[in-house]
Amino acid sequence: MEMRYKAVIFDLDNTILDYSQSEKKCMQQALEHYRLHEDLTWDEFWGTFGPINFKYWMNRIQHNYDIRQVLEHSFTDTFLGLKREFNQYREISETYWGLFCSSHHLEPHADLILEHLHGDFALGVISNGIGEAQRKRLAAGGLFHYFDSFIISDEVKYWKPDPQIFKLALQELALGPTEVLYIGDSLTDDYEGAAKAGIDFCYYNRRGAPLSDRHRPAYMIKDLLEVKDLV
Repeated sequence: MEMRYKAVIFDLDNTILDYSQSEKKCMQQALEHYRLHEDLTWDEFWGTFGPINFKYWMNRIQHNYDIRQVLEHSFTDTFLGLKREFNQYREISETYWGLFCSSHHLEPHADLILEHLHGDFALGVISNGIGEAQRKRLAAGGLFHYFDSFIISDEVKYWKPDPQIFKLALQELALGPTEVLYIGDSLTDDYEGAAKAGIDFCYYNRRGAPLSDRHRPAYMIKDLLEVKDLV
């Protein structure tokens, strides 16, 4: 049987790696390390930190902040907002980042689908994450060796949905857009970027989010093992 594609490229966060779980567990560990959990509930902390951190993350490129500056500013503003006496902003940023980079919570069946595809298809990554974290987390999960192409936005200075980041992956794999399937969980970054680059997109919709008429992915799956039937 002739294969439909020659390569499968994955987004990482909340597609292969369970970003949400790693973020929460590592943050809880960091708070415990500084004994902050004793008089601060998780909901109280996260309700303040989450939106602040999201804002700093989204604005990091225009402000030229690296990830450690994003975290330090986020912790500083959070504890000021909570009116908490705490001044080890840099230390807790380093603690959290170290924990996060060594975390390897995976999306269900991520390891199984990579093992299944490996050898029959070239495998790649296109991620808007931070290179240090993405490499270390995949290595910690024993998955890094599967990938033939590894494109991380902060290293190449293009960010999804810019089609240029997809073109870099195609160049690394020496393939045309119709020979590749891209799998991701974001309709804005992943779907839009793949569409602009002329690449078929598989929407990993684990939680069953509704799809608008505007979005027409080639495929939609709830379980990564379903990829076996697409390629």
